[in-house]
Amino acid sequence: MTGLPERCWRVIGVQGGDQSCERLLEVLHCRNCPIYAAAARQLLDRESPADESIERPIDPRRAASSHTALVFRLGQQWLGLPPALVAEVAGNPPVRRLAHRTDGRIEGVVNVRGELRLCVSLVELLGLGRRDAGSATARLVLVEHESGPLAFRCDEVRGLLPYTDDATEPPPDTLRAPLDDCVRAMMPSASGHVALLDAHAVTRLLRSALFE
Repeated sequence: MTGLPERCWRVIGVQGGDQSCERLLEVLHCRNCPIYAAAARQLLDRESPADESIERPIDPRRAASSHTALVFRLGQQWLGLPPALVAEVAGNPPVRRLAHRTDGRIEGVVNVRGELRLCVSLVELLGLGRRDAGSATARLVLVEHESGPLAFRCDEVRGLLPYTDDATEPPPDTLRAPLDDCVRAMMPSASGHVALLDAHAVTRLLRSALFE
């Protein structure tokens, strides 16, 4: 941990930090970082709880204008999701179908390290096409949800993209529902425009897959 601040995930990570850690480009989320895992093991070995009172202040002006998005692809469209909503990025395990729940919203369940997670078809929820079996670049993204972690499959994950508000553009009027309700801005990139998703809108959309 040499050269990194104590509890770096709270300072430069995605769990309360400013998301400036260079390691995030590789591990995508603090939970996937060996430093975070080592700190968790040390915490379990201790008899007393960790002291949470020591935190480094963050410049509010920087926090207000600087952001990071997990960039992934559904079909031909690149999208960006706030990292705080992302629990984990995994491989592309097989989906076990659920009886009477194959209408385009629920794909089934996936096994992630021995735990079954409900998998929804985000590509169909956003109206970006139909699901497929996935390619070699396909990945599973687990997101935090009030009822527990949910998963969706994407065709590719690029990684974390830092950006500022003044570098974004308004979404075009040509976006169709329900995608238009979820996109808050567009970010130009080398691969084309990335549609930056609103965390609350995506959460509502995922909830609709479960209860409607």
